[in-house]
Amino acid sequence: MKYQITLLLVVLTSISCTNSGKNIDKAAIVQTSMDANAQSILSDSTITSLSIGILKDGIGYTSHYGELDAGKGNPPNNETIYEIAAVTKTMTGTLVAQAVVDGKLNLDDDIRKYLNNDYPNFQYKYEVITIRHLVTHTSRLPNNMLGVSELLQNRDDNSFQKIEEIAKNYNKEMFFEQMENAVLDTIPGLIYEYNNLAPNLMAHILENVYQKSFDELLNDFIFKKSEMTTTKMRLSEDEKVRLANGYNGKGKLMPNMPMPMWGAEGGMKSTTPDLIKYMRLHLDTINPTVVESHRVNYIDNPNHSLGYYWVVGKNTEGTYYSHHGGAMGMQNWFFVFPAYNMGVSVITNSSSEGTGQLLYNTVMGIVNDLKPNGKKSIEKEITPKTMQNVDEGIALYHQLKKDNLDTYNFENQNELNNVGYALLAKNKVKDAIKIFALLVSEFPKFPNPYDSLGEAYFIN
Repeated sequence: MKYQITLLLVVLTSISCTNSGKNIDKAAIVQTSMDANAQSILSDSTITSLSIGILKDGIGYTSHYGELDAGKGNPPNNETIYEIAAVTKTMTGTLVAQAVVDGKLNLDDDIRKYLNNDYPNFQYKYEVITIRHLVTHTSRLPNNMLGVSELLQNRDDNSFQKIEEIAKNYNKEMFFEQMENAVLDTIPGLIYEYNNLAPNLMAHILENVYQKSFDELLNDFIFKKSEMTTTKMRLSEDEKVRLANGYNGKGKLMPNMPMPMWGAEGGMKSTTPDLIKYMRLHLDTINPTVVESHRVNYIDNPNHSLGYYWVVGKNTEGTYYSHHGGAMGMQNWFFVFPAYNMGVSVITNSSSEGTGQLLYNTVMGIVNDLKPNGKKSIEKEITPKTMQNVDEGIALYHQLKKDNLDTYNFENQNELNNVGYALLAKNKVKDAIKIFALLVSEFPKFPNPYDSLGEAYFIN
């Protein structure tokens, strides 16, 4: 079900170039890409605003579109504060990498070495939970506050309000009690399962080894060094005024994320210019902490590896690092592409089932426009036609593969996979099945295509 917005105001509110007066042509190219990809995502009625931040070849660019509150004519800008949610985990991971570089932690240490209690339950038979398991979502510890997972699995229009109430009443004492009562169901390190409690336990460990608060560590090792002055866990009253309201896909106002503990899993708020500064940090390929934070610590499948909470991906030109953040009423995709000397962040104050895919498509559209080398995205090329008529989209895919094999990226299975999930997000399930069937035929030796096809069959 779509919420129809009567007026969609698309406003370009700012573009900043840190090297004023130079690289005018580059700036124009970047602006054209931002405008075109913003127009595409804003055509979806669930999205009313968008902020884009790009760092390309050392120069930062921002551009903002739409209205933060539909019908109020209030466009976002460089001062707008957003909840970046789980992108926070990459900052937690950066601190863990710093501790490893400093010799404060070892990835394969039993985490109980750094805890105040014995926690005899933090092992399965003779296999213990290590630091590596905490930063790769493989610890088998409870993944959410008590009651939250059930609400997320059986979601309705009031689920987030109920989660807000749980979080308001949840404190560190309850957290440690939940840890003490945790029962591991298998050997740690084997199974990936996304976890929001493990990063908070990791924050507690960092506090123990440095004898500083988690907030102080963030300031000392990330924010001060990167001059990130508007990225914070806790906002002042003046800053709260600049925090964007969040909405679901039906335009209903959503609560902001409460922060009952350390906030290490998703409590951070930031602005687009500060996110560009964070890109700059993680594009520093000679910084030992950054290099360590990107190191692969777990391979879930050929398309999904984990660094220090970073999702590590590969394309034909190199390795890139990303994380998605989803708050109750906001979503953010954050990427750094060292091979392109580029970072991209796209964020909106809307959150529905299909928002993440729409933001991902926006990032990939920008990357396809701006990357300095390599093949063009076959996903971007066939998606418009596929959305109109899946059979014509598949025919175009085959025609381009026959006539333009060296022009488009046919080697990355994620391209077709993303098209299929974009169709699922539009509830075009039978069309998605056709794309996933094509994906299986193109990549028969890989497991993920079968998984995607199976999911579409299950939904059907």
